[in-house]
Amino acid sequence: MRSRTKPVIIFGLLLIIVIAGITIKTSLSKKTILPGQQVELVKDIDVAVRNSIKSRRTAYGPGELATEGHIILGTEESSGATKVYSIASYGAFGFENGIFTTVSGSGPIPTVITFSRNELGEYSLLDYKEPQDGAGYTESLKKMFPDKFRNQVLSADTYYPELTKQKEAQAAEYLKRIDRTAQVSAAHVPRKLANISVQASNKLFGELTKNNAFLNNCPYWMGSRERIENGARYIYETSQSKTENGFDLISFKKTKEDGTVVEEAKYQIVGDEPQLLK
Repeated sequence: MRSRTKPVIIFGLLLIIVIAGITIKTSLSKKTILPGQQVELVKDIDVAVRNSIKSRRTAYGPGELATEGHIILGTEESSGATKVYSIASYGAFGFENGIFTTVSGSGPIPTVITFSRNELGEYSLLDYKEPQDGAGYTESLKKMFPDKFRNQVLSADTYYPELTKQKEAQAAEYLKRIDRTAQVSAAHVPRKLANISVQASNKLFGELTKNNAFLNNCPYWMGSRERIENGARYIYETSQSKTENGFDLISFKKTKEDGTVVEEAKYQIVGDEPQLLK
């Protein structure tokens, strides 16, 4: 008598695949996928624009919090698509010298964002377009924006104070959520560089950091920066002092929030040469 085991197993596998396919399809119907980021579908066009700008975070340096600012100049409906003409700005915030500040991001960028809309009224990102850099900037703006928005996009810098205000408001709200009191400033924090020769500085903060993740995470200025790693907060600090022999001493340190030292390295500067102290 022939065994019926294999047909049953094959049928079972096919059933699992079909179910998995339905599950995947259902899951994707709730989201629109962008490179490096998933953007949830929403019914509010303002929120859809906000999420789309934040999804560009992979184009910038990492930070603790992604923020954005935008001004919607106007919208246009055509062939089932909604085109949003805007001035947009992205900002990643992090702690530097105890100040919650912009660690990477952009200025005001004239941006055209196109969405589709499903039967539930949810917006799904179709296209995100920024003007070309350099010599092609003005010409690309002419192609992207109707004439009625020409003056606004050519003077996009005038919107930056408002965009900055929006980003700082989001940063302040985040501090409330994590129960942290700190100054919020989108402007870059003043940085004091090490008082050593240019040659020594290039070797210490350029060459030696290339293959050393710890040194690379420490500030290249005298001060501190914070990073969230695996859900825990760490403080990286760089400082300058003197050795007993009078040499300049650059110290790097990684600590936990409670002050526990995780890693530390000290370099004395002899002439133009950084020397690691054992």
